[in-house]
Amino acid sequence: MKKSDLLNYKIAVAIPYFNSSKQICLVVSKLPDYIHTIIIVDDKSQEMIDKNSIRAALNKQTQLVFLQNEVNLGVGGASKRGFQYAIDNKFDFVIKVDSDDQMDTFFLPELLEPLIKNKAEMAKGNRFRDFNSLKKMPLTRRIGNIFLSFLTKIATGHWNNFDPTNGFIAIKTTTLMEIDFSKLSNR
Repeated sequence: MKKSDLLNYKIAVAIPYFNSSKQICLVVSKLPDYIHTIIIVDDKSQEMIDKNSIRAALNKQTQLVFLQNEVNLGVGGASKRGFQYAIDNKFDFVIKVDSDDQMDTFFLPELLEPLIKNKAEMAKGNRFRDFNSLKKMPLTRRIGNIFLSFLTKIATGHWNNFDPTNGFIAIKTTTLMEIDFSKLSNR
C-alpha cells in the first residue's frame, strides 16, 4: 500500500498508556505522517506523561489528543475510550498500538490494506511473525504468550489464529459503531 493512498483516509492511532514513560516518545516518533491523530489515553498511570517531549517527537502535521481516565480501567477500558473518541470524531480507521514499543509500526500499511480494500472489517498483528520484535519481548511474556496462544487454539479450534493476546489491531470505525462497548470487559 502506497503512502499516497493512505493520505486519502482519516486514520487515528489509539494508545492506551500506563507506566511506560520511557517508551511512549519512541512509539510516537515511529508513527508515520499519514496518521491524522494520535489519541493517548492515560489509564491513571503512576508515571506522568511528559506532553512536551511527546509533542517534540511528533510529526508536525499529526494531531495529538490526550485523554485522562479518572480511574484505572485496564488496557481494554483505555482502548475503548480511544475507540469512542475515533467514532465521535468520524475517523475512517483506528489502529490500537501499545505504549511499550512492542508493536512494529512498519507494518501499519499491511494492517490497513485489507480494510481499505474492503476485504476485512478488522486486521490483527502477529508478533511471532517478526523475530526482531519477538526478541524485544521479555522472556516470561514470550513464554506466556506462546502458552496462551496454544490454549486459545485448543479452546476455539482456530489453529490459524496466531498471537491471540496481541492487541495490535486496525479496525473500521463503522465496525466499532456496531459493538456494544458495555458488553466488553475493561480488563
